[in-house]
Amino acid sequence: VATWISIGLAIEEAQIALLIEVRRIGRRSTETQRLDIARQRDRIQGQIDEFTRSALTHLGEGFDADDDPDDLNIDILDDIDDDPADFTETSDAWTNSPELTIIPLPSNLGVEHCRRCMAEDLIPLEMSLREGQANDALHNLRIHLCNKAILFRTTVRQAKSQALKTRAWSQVTSVQQAVSLHASIYTKTRKQMIQLEPGPDQLQKYKPLLREQLKISTAIGDPNARGQRNESLAWFWSVEVDMEGPENSWNEEFYRVHWLRAKALRDRWKEEISLVQSEMDWTCNFFLWKATTWGARMQESLLKQLPGHACYAGRQSQMYSLLAQDAQAAFQ
Repeated sequence: VATWISIGLAIEEAQIALLIEVRRIGRRSTETQRLDIARQRDRIQGQIDEFTRSALTHLGEGFDADDDPDDLNIDILDDIDDDPADFTETSDAWTNSPELTIIPLPSNLGVEHCRRCMAEDLIPLEMSLREGQANDALHNLRIHLCNKAILFRTTVRQAKSQALKTRAWSQVTSVQQAVSLHASIYTKTRKQMIQLEPGPDQLQKYKPLLREQLKISTAIGDPNARGQRNESLAWFWSVEVDMEGPENSWNEEFYRVHWLRAKALRDRWKEEISLVQSEMDWTCNFFLWKATTWGARMQESLLKQLPGHACYAGRQSQMYSLLAQDAQAAFQ
């Protein structure tokens, strides 16, 4: 059963990759591109047909393979400003679109339908596999975002000629396509996990992925750049972090730079808290000192028989005493 669900997850990832490819080539595609898309669709359609036939075994008699499936609804995430309408029209322009077919996974059928089919035991199994899929997508997302930041540091900024700049930006575009793929896979995975009624801990761990969170950090390229001292990494940089493996060498430097920046920010705010607390004490002590000073001047004026001076000094002493009381009440 776990193998069958894993095959379904792999089919969904292939559908998402094909959806992104169809949107990338647009309407004005070449004959070679159309042939490649047709081959991918034939392969995915065969996988979907075989997966649907296997669903009869795992979902029982309550599942009807002849039901008319809905269209797959995928949010494609990247940091490029595209018009969603263009993508929709491009997808509808193809006559055969198996990448839009929803396959009969428990998350697509719904919890209630699985219970009617006596397949309720599939729900926790798919939830476990979905968590692994989400972790893998976030891990790959972090790797490609690190690679993108490194490309800007080592390739784009070092390119001096037009040919080198064109080649560098081609590499950045390739990495960006991978970022969009894994971000879309995570978004789809989280959407399916919600259909399986996850617990509060899972919802807290796997948060929505926003477009602006896919922006790369410039701290790795220029740690001393202005205007970024209060910036912090997005939430997914701290989910199931695995620093093992040779491909994570740049990951380690990325985390090292941001850890140092986070430590500097923490130390700065820790020092600021100490300063603010001291400033509160200094303010109260200043008001009390002024009240005492004006009180002494009032007594001196009374001894010199200067009632006008004594009245003014008494008023000033009373004013600073009230200011000290208000400050102490506000700072507590």
